[in-house]
Formats: sequence, structure tokens, C-alpha cells
Amino acid sequence: MKNKVIIGLLLFLQTSAFCQQLTLSEAVDLALRNNEKVLQYKSKLKSKEYENLSAWGNFLPSINFQGSYNHLDDKLLIDLSPIRNVIIQLQAKNQTELANISNIINAGSALTDAQKQYIFNQTSSALNAAIPPFVETLKNQDYNSASIIGIQPLFAGGKIIAAKKYSSAEEKASRYEFEKIKNETISEVTKAYMQNLILKEIVTTRKNVLSAIKQHQKNAQCLLDQGLIAKNNLLRAEVAVAEAERNLLNDQNILELSELAIKSLISFDDSVKIELTDSLKFVEIKEPIEIFLAKAENNQPILKMIEQKKISAEQNYNAARSEFLPQIAAFGKYELYPQYLSALEPRWAVGIQAKLNIFNGFKDYLKLQNASAVEEEVDHILKGSEKNIKLWINKSFRDLKNNQAEFEKLNKTLELAEENFRQNSKRFNNGLGTSLEVIDSRLALEKVEIEISAALFNYYISLSDLENAAGESEEFLNIWNN
Repeated sequence: MKNKVIIGLLLFLQTSAFCQQLTLSEAVDLALRNNEKVLQYKSKLKSKEYENLSAWGNFLPSINFQGSYNHLDDKLLIDLSPIRNVIIQLQAKNQTELANISNIINAGSALTDAQKQYIFNQTSSALNAAIPPFVETLKNQDYNSASIIGIQPLFAGGKIIAAKKYSSAEEKASRYEFEKIKNETISEVTKAYMQNLILKEIVTTRKNVLSAIKQHQKNAQCLLDQGLIAKNNLLRAEVAVAEAERNLLNDQNILELSELAIKSLISFDDSVKIELTDSLKFVEIKEPIEIFLAKAENNQPILKMIEQKKISAEQNYNAARSEFLPQIAAFGKYELYPQYLSALEPRWAVGIQAKLNIFNGFKDYLKLQNASAVEEEVDHILKGSEKNIKLWINKSFRDLKNNQAEFEKLNKTLELAEENFRQNSKRFNNGLGTSLEVIDSRLALEKVEIEISAALFNYYISLSDLENAAGESEEFLNIWNN
């Protein structure tokens, strides 16, 4: 006996050591830190932040290094030999004429054609030897090229500013989308947590019902043995026991599934044991519906996200409109290998360039019309979402009040059901009642107990949904904890 007690104590300690106790706030915190969907949208937000930062780069100059090794099919030459030949011929002809004039003045007679040709040939030969060839190598067959090129946008028709505003709006939209996912995750964890608490209460109720019906079965067996009741009373009790055992087993299986759902939401391994330590207590919500409508107008991330998408659409329109305006930029270039430059290429150059598209097949016009249509689409989405959220709040608020009223009424019914069961049990034990009356009264009591738990569960789920619709799911945790 002593050994059994020690073994039982060790098993208890082992179970307690590996059992994670969780309040609702702790479960929500774990989900917000570990849930894969939350982490996914957190990473998406981070990427949008980097995109917004990168948009600032459009205002700054771009500086690039450009290098290459080049091999041509032949040297790149400039050949001015025809001009050289013309110069030699003209100069030789002039020298010949000068010699002819000199001979006329000195000898009194002109040179013969043979003499002129001789002088022309002599002069041409002398000039051909004296004047270098008019052939220059501009590029060798193999040469290197390296340069630094800088471009600074001066005017882009508003496209750069529109791109910055667009990326900023996209970052804010992603931030609101992240808040939306966090609100949804809080609601999902809350629902799973509440469901687990309710199922525990239902399982406890099922166990109590099973215990009470088994006790009634024993009492019926004793009365049957004494000949005080008919056998059908015992048979009815045995059927009720089997039915209670089936209901208990079914709800225990559902309870295990709800625990797996919570573990999945908070990213716990299925082998980890958890124990939910909070308990359900009714807390009345007295705020009018106007409070929740005002919260939604100011804080609902869905509306805030669509508002940022509207800004994005406006900036997309501005970017499309900029294509009809000139693009102006300053540029500069500096060559790092001057020895490979030709006589026609500069070492460095600076300037301003402008570009204006005249016609490109109406593509820019159609893009502008498309951007305008997107603006209208987002505007309609925003108005529709505002109406849907108002409807969402109205529905959740009315569900909340209906569940509250049902919970309060069922608590009054509970007293009657408990007294009815007590009276029927007493009458049966005194031989004045039937087994059917006892079982029916106990099942009626069970039904009321489960309906009370379900009403309380629905009450808190409606409250969680209401706070989610108002854009403040975390406010539910404040109500729950207080």
C-alpha cells in the first residue's frame, strides 16, 4: 500500500512538472508571439517598411561604375589621305606656276610643258616626303573602358513624390493589416479558450449526471430486489446510464480536440500538456452600441487599411499622369582610362537631359484611365466596408444582449429544475414515483445546466466579436481580467 502511494505521488509530480498552466492573457500573448499567421504578416510589414525606406533613394543621385574589355575586328582608323593628296597637288601646281612666272621675268620666255611637268613632279615628290601621312588610329583593336556615371533626377512630373507617398501608404496599410490579423488571432484564441472552459464544465456536468443516474440504478436494483418496483424501472435506469456514458465520451473527445486547437493557435507541440486556469464568470456590459460604433470609426484596422489603399490608388493615378510631363535629369561622366580614349572622346562630361514622350500607342492614356477606375473601385470598397462593419457591430451587440437575457432567464429555470429533481428522487426512494420521472427530471436539470454554460459561452464570444468589430480585441482581455 505504501509503495502504491509513493508511485502515485511520483506520477502526480511528473504530470505537474510537464503541465503548462495558461490564463487567457498568457494564451493570447503566446499566440501573438508564436502563431505562424501573425509572424507571416509581421514579416510582410517589415518588407513594406524596407520598401518605404528604399523610396527615399529616388530623390538621390544614382552613381554607377561601368567597365568593359573590348576587342574590335580591326583598328579604328581615320584616313585623310585624299585631303593630303589634294594639298600636295595644289602646292606642286602653285610651285610650278611660280617657277614659270620667274622664268618669264628673268629669261623672257615661258617654260615648256615638259619643263612644267618636270618641276611639278619634283615638287610633288618633295612634298610627299615632307608631309606625314594623314592616317590616325582612334582605337586599338583591344582596349579597356571604365567610367563613373552619375544621374540626378531634377523633375519627373511628380512621379518620384507619388512613389514615396505610395510606398508610405502601403507601409501603413500593411501595419493596419497586421493589427487586423492580431485582432482576429485574439478572437480565435478567445473562442478556443472559452470553448475549452465550457467543454470542461459540460464534461463535469456529464460526469455528475452519470454518477447520479448510476446511484439511481443502484437504488432501483435494491427496490427491485425488495419487490417494490417493476423491472422496467431498472431497465430504464440502465438505458439512461448507457446514454449518459455515451454523451460523456463524446464530450471528452470534443474537449481533447479543443485542447489541440489551442495548442495549434499558440504553436505548442501536441505532446505538451496544458491546463487553462481561468474560469467563466458573468460580467455585464453596460456600454451602449454608440460607443462601439465610435470605436470602429476611429480604430477599426480594416477601415484604416482601406483608407491607406485609397491613398495608394491616388498616388498611382499621379504617377500615371506624370508620364505626360517631361522628365529632366542632370548627368555626369568621368573616364578612368584616358589613354584608351580617342581624339574625339572627352575625359569627362556633364549636362542636363530632357525626355518627353510624344506618342506610344495611347498606352499612357489607358494607364491613366485604369488608375482612375482603381480610385473609384477603392472608394466603393471603403463605403461598403463602413456599412458592413456597422452591420457587424449591430449584430454582435444584439447577440450579446440576447445571450445575456437567455443566461439570466436560465438561472431562474435552474432553481426549478433542481427542486423538481430533488422531489422526484425523494418520491422514487419512498416508492411513490417512477424511474422515468427521476431520469427525466435529472436530464432536464442537465439540459438547463448545459444551456446556461452555452449561453455564457455565447455571451463572451459575442462580446469578443463585438470588440473585434470595433477594432479593439485587446479591450476584451481588459474586461476579462478585471
